[in-house]
Amino acid sequence: MLDDFLKEIEELKEYKDKYESQKKDKKRMSDELFILMTEKYNNMTYQQRVDEYKKDMCKCCRYEYNCEIKLPDNILMPIPSDKEWIPAKISCKEFAWD
Repeated sequence: MLDDFLKEIEELKEYKDKYESQKKDKKRMSDELFILMTEKYNNMTYQQRVDEYKKDMCKCCRYEYNCEIKLPDNILMPIPSDKEWIPAKISCKEFAWD
């Protein structure tokens, strides 16, 4: 019984090491994505960002037709993720995923 308990503790330690390693990898990937997204953002003109935003986001928005919303100057600028996720982008404030 004691051997089984020690075996379980060892398995939990291995699981913890794998989990921490995976968490570091996710953080590194998120940071790399942020850098790439920032480069893409910096290489696009405002009009290109607006066109891409309208193509990708506006078709999913309830304000698609008769939209009078002025898009911000920094539309599609990436926002660093503090949760090791894909970085978000600045939107028109009316659009939100469900």
